[in-house]
Order: sequence, then C-alpha cells, then structure tokens
Amino acid sequence: MKKIAFILLLLGASPIWARYVAFLTETASGGQINSEKDIVTMKRVLGDKYEFIIFNQAEATSINIRKKFKELAKQLNKDDTFVFYYSGHGDRFYIGDDKEPDHHDDFLVTSDFKCNSKTEVKNVLIDDELNYFYSQIKARKIIIIDSCHSSTMDKAVTNNSRSKQFKGCGDSFVTRGFYVNPKFRKAKTKNILHFGAANEKESALSSPDGGVFTLALESVLKEKGNISFAKLEQEVQNRITNFTPSISKDSSIDKSKLYTKDIFTIAQTTLSKTPVQNSHDLKSLLENKSKNIKVVTHKNRNRYAINDKIHIKGYFNKSAKQYIYLLELKGQNDFKLIASQPKSIKYSKYGYNHTCQFQNLQATTPTGVSDIYMLKTLKPLNLGNSKDSIITNDFLDNAGISLFKQLKGSSFEVGHIQIETY
Repeated sequence: MKKIAFILLLLGASPIWARYVAFLTETASGGQINSEKDIVTMKRVLGDKYEFIIFNQAEATSINIRKKFKELAKQLNKDDTFVFYYSGHGDRFYIGDDKEPDHHDDFLVTSDFKCNSKTEVKNVLIDDELNYFYSQIKARKIIIIDSCHSSTMDKAVTNNSRSKQFKGCGDSFVTRGFYVNPKFRKAKTKNILHFGAANEKESALSSPDGGVFTLALESVLKEKGNISFAKLEQEVQNRITNFTPSISKDSSIDKSKLYTKDIFTIAQTTLSKTPVQNSHDLKSLLENKSKNIKVVTHKNRNRYAINDKIHIKGYFNKSAKQYIYLLELKGQNDFKLIASQPKSIKYSKYGYNHTCQFQNLQATTPTGVSDIYMLKTLKPLNLGNSKDSIITNDFLDNAGISLFKQLKGSSFEVGHIQIETY
C-alpha cells in the first residue's frame, strides 16, 4: 500500500497534470480601441488547452485584477503555464527619483482609474506592482501587453490608426497620486517572458479589428506555425512600422529556446496543416531568405476593397547596381509581376538608407490574402510578360527563364507583406 501511495504521489507531481491558465483582460472596449476584439483573438490563438479567466472593461478594476493575481499565486505551481494578456490604455508618469533608470513609472489603466486633479492619477497598475505579482506566481509566465509603453511593463489614447495613448486626464503631464510599497521594487521574477507592443517611449496603435500588435501576432502564428519566440518577435516587428514590439531584455526565459507551439495552440494547428515544402519551389526559396527589405503599406493598412488605391513602400540599403521587382506569389511557384524599377530615394529609417514606392496599385478582383514580395537583385530578371497574367514556374522552365533558377545561387534581397483584397 505504501508503494502504491508513493507512485500516486509521483504522478500527482508530474507535468502530465500541469495546468494552462490564461488571464485575459481589456479596458478599452468600443469606441476607437476595440480591445474586446483582442480578447476574442487571443482566445483563438491560445486555444482550448487553456483555462480562461476573462475580465471585460467593467470587471477590469485595479481591485479585481490585484485580487485575481493573489488567487493565482496560491493556485499555480512551477509545472503550470500562465499567460497574462492585457489590451487597453497605458501611460507613464515622471517620478523624479533614481529608483527607475529613466525616472518614469509605466502603468496600465484599469477601468476604475481616477484623476484627483488635472494631473494626479490613482487606481492604476504600475510596472513595479505588476512585476511583484508575477514574482509571486511559480508557473512559467508569458506576459503579452498590447498597450503603449508596454515593453518596460514587464497602451497611452488618440484617431484611425488609433493610438492607445491614455488621455483620461487631458493632455497634461501626469503624476502619481498614491503610495508605492517598497517591496514591489525589490521583487525578483523568474521563469518569465514579457512581450510588449511598444517601447517605453512609443504609442501602440489600434484598428477597427483590434490592436495592431495583437493582429500581427495572430497573423505570424497562422503563417509561420512553430517558430522560436526570437523569430516570432522579428516577424511581428516586420509587420509593424510605427512602433516596435519587443521581448523584454529582462525576460529570464530564453526567447531563442522557447517555441510557439509550447504556448499557442494555433501554432500547433498551423504546423500540422502545413505541407512539406519542396526545396526547389519558389516560395521556399523566398521564405528561407533573410528579409533584408522592410515592406509596408501606407498607414499600415492591410485590407483593401476592389479598386482601392494601394501604396507599397520598401526600405533597404542601396547597392551600386540594383533592380527592384514587386511580385504577387500564387501557391508555391506561380507568380504575377505587379511592378518593377521604382526610383529609389536616399532616406534613413529602420536602419536602412534608401526607400522606394509603388503607388496607385489597384486590385480589380477580390483575391483574399495575397503574398507580396519585393525583390532587389544585382542583375535584371527575365520575367516574361507576367504583368498580363499569372505565370507558372513550369511555363518559365520550358521557356528557359525559370525565376527559381535565376534566383537560386544569385545575390538578391527580399521583403514580404500580406495584403487582403475583398
């Protein structure tokens, strides 16, 4: 009997029985921010293996959130996985001392926040308090914050690319109107990875469909499947231009060793549905190439109705001789040449020294989601008359001008963006 009891004890402590718990909260539903849509997106991304705790705007008070963190600290153990996701407003206030390197505290705006005067804020959650709550939870912790100034909160509120910058006290410089327990700053948090939408001096953006960061996260997971969090960070950054999503340097979990399938069910689903790609197909060649060109659309828009004007811009480092092409890829090998040879302009941004624009492009039929690639080659490509129709790689092989063969082994750079037309 003792032997059986001992075996059961071992089984009870096994990761087989580990829990997956996700605490999702939003504080800016309706209006311009639509953070309630982000909750729906995150539930879809995380999947059915999670136990969900969801606080909508009315429930997401500072008191309720603190209470829930304290409950979770008692319930979760080191074999569990805990995801905290927040979508809403964020801001920062100057604290005027040396306890923070930048002399500011970043904070999340809860639904019961108050302004005691034009500038003094109460009932918010500052970064140090959040860090203290994280330190009390033994589980593996994945923190995802879609707000302004969130990369150091290990959103702020302004119009259509809607900023999440908080202006509940007007445009004034805000100050802290409450006491901060010294134990918050002393807390040491282990086993954590923190992914924030924007750095400490940036505003995150929202859209009619939800947070730009959250939508980019879902898009990458759907497209790429199981990748490291380091790759996830890079891919999300490639889809956003006005702010910089990043994984905190203070994260104790190595982002290069944690994979998305371990956290997001959607990554497992994408992985199981992804066909094995032929190393000789065009899409694999382009996907496996480092993305050395930053491709964006005007105002980061990614959905267009038929006949809408589409403006695409590329950022790159100029070569002495260069040829630039914009292609739409269809399946693994078929493609359409959209445009070529735009004028490049000296322009420093995102670490690149030049930019080019393809303006007044137009979708004449609803094509759904299209994969658009910008190529920069050192030699001109022979693409046939592909502006008029979809060209298959088989056709090009027969004609002796295969695009795959022209690119394979040659020096070229590539950038990628997805655009939906309806």
